[in-house]
Amino acid sequence: MKKKRTTILIFLAIAMILYFTNSESTMTVNGRHLFDANGEQVVLRGVNEMFIWSDDPTGDTLMTEIAQTGANSVRIVWLSNEDDSIATAENLDKVIQNAINNGMFPMPELHGATGDFEKLQSQVDYWLKPKIVKVLRKHEPYLLLNIANECGGHDVKAPEFLEGYKTAISRIRKTGLRCPLVIDASGWGQDIDILMETGPELLKHDPETNLLFSVHIWWPADHGSTERIKTGLQKAVDMDLPLIVGEFAPMGVGCKEWIDYETIMKECQKHQIGWLAWSWGDVRNGDCSLMDMTRGEKRGTYEGLTDWGLEATVTLPMSIQNTSVRTEFLKDKMSGN
Repeated sequence: MKKKRTTILIFLAIAMILYFTNSESTMTVNGRHLFDANGEQVVLRGVNEMFIWSDDPTGDTLMTEIAQTGANSVRIVWLSNEDDSIATAENLDKVIQNAINNGMFPMPELHGATGDFEKLQSQVDYWLKPKIVKVLRKHEPYLLLNIANECGGHDVKAPEFLEGYKTAISRIRKTGLRCPLVIDASGWGQDIDILMETGPELLKHDPETNLLFSVHIWWPADHGSTERIKTGLQKAVDMDLPLIVGEFAPMGVGCKEWIDYETIMKECQKHQIGWLAWSWGDVRNGDCSLMDMTRGEKRGTYEGLTDWGLEATVTLPMSIQNTSVRTEFLKDKMSGN
């Protein structure tokens, strides 16, 4: 009897160790806030960069330049290898590792379904490939997996969005991945209302309850959409929705003016909402060159920051440099530590 009791106690001890090890092995969402694998709160502050189309797709140099802003996160524009031969598991591994080594939580996303909801599951297919899953599992303690960039146009309705992402979540979770999954709004990323309508049910559907919802504030208007920004973010806070602003700039497609990006930054700081600005500028923006945060001869470098890019990263009170915090868990992984 004593031997049996000892065996049970040993079994329970091992089970507890495994439970706490697993529970701390990824970043987690609790309520509307994000926490690192050690339980320290993370408020994302960073930028987007189109690595997949860069001369430096693995970020060997670019990550170091971006990191000088103090960013604690970087959104990695990527494609499936059906869309681009550069998108190998080896290159994905390298670009994610370079982000982590430079003190930034990596958020890879697939750009191949932008504006086209019918392509959502094809993006998931890439994440499910055994070699890709192996890479994601390797970096999972630091990983935020953005399933698909701006999947779906303005015609996508809530029931379609809900069912599509329920399927995507289930398929990804079957691989054993437990990290936060980031879900962009439809309407080319802009439809914050669809995130509010479907978010609670998607969270219930996820066996890990580990989702972030990302709105891209491409809301140009004569008045800068100031009140729309304040109202939308406040509503998300009131319903305890784990929301981030995954893209923004002072102007929209075709350089249409204007978007009150300072209010975005102020309101996000007020509510402890993460944000990532669009975009660093090593790869020029075809939608509007003024979106590029770095320009000129030093494009793609910290010294190349100019105009709103310099303000958002360095000089404004709510800039990355003035508000970004790198957690101890992240700093311990940085190169040289």
